[in-house]
Amino acid sequence: MAADRLLSAVLSFYREEPQELLALEPLQDCRFSRGWSSLRIDCCDQVHLEEVSSLVDLVRIPLAALQLVRTIRLTAPGLPERAFPVRLPLFQNGQTSTAE
Repeated sequence: MAADRLLSAVLSFYREEPQELLALEPLQDCRFSRGWSSLRIDCCDQVHLEEVSSLVDLVRIPLAALQLVRTIRLTAPGLPERAFPVRLPLFQNGQTSTAE
């Protein structure tokens, strides 16, 4: 599945939730590419990167359901890359373990 199809899948996931769909609008200005196990999202600048970073939880949910990527990587010119796992650790009895 091409990276642009992943964006379409994320937006489609929220098609009946207009508030979340509107919140995801900054993704329209990003460039997407997909590697072996990650989705790379290239942002325009630092401000745009911060906006998209705040949306990672919304993006993570449908990507976890699709099970096509393990990591979301955010980049912007001149800034260090930010990596976010798609699956979050599970908390049971005060301990963490990774869900796979």
